[in-house]
Amino acid sequence: MRTASKTRHKLLEWVRRYLPCEITGTVAELGGATAMYLWTGSWAAAAVVATVCSSVGYYAAAYVNAVRWAMGEHRFGVANLLALRSIAVEFGPAEVIDSLAIRPAAFYLGPVLTGSPAIGLILGKVVADVGFYACTIVSYEKFRKLLVVNRRGRKEVGSDEPVDAVPVV
Repeated sequence: MRTASKTRHKLLEWVRRYLPCEITGTVAELGGATAMYLWTGSWAAAAVVATVCSSVGYYAAAYVNAVRWAMGEHRFGVANLLALRSIAVEFGPAEVIDSLAIRPAAFYLGPVLTGSPAIGLILGKVVADVGFYACTIVSYEKFRKLLVVNRRGRKEVGSDEPVDAVPVV
């Protein structure tokens, strides 16, 4: 029972931390891919734009959250530097693998293999996200002490470090 409870709490911790970023990244990703495809008719161009828009949307949310959390204990300049370090450590390895290999291939092959733009983009996104989060969660768990976290959120089970990205009400 304890293992199941700890697993559940870990999953909730990751969802709270990454969901706001995922929402902004997904909106930018799918919007950019759709607009580029409608403009050019090219799945290759749509795949590249989806990859760029996903990163911009995702990291905008991650950066704003990290600066906001760091501002509770640091001045503006230091908070920004800590946010940059946090994003590089937590997401850097995953982003390189995701942006250069997994996401463009998934966004290109999804629509081509399914024959459906909507289903293909969604399938491509799911495949790419699985690879991205597998790498990101490893970095998060291994290098947590270097990351900016929400000091006002709920504390996770088994640790004295708060990690919530979404306020618990």
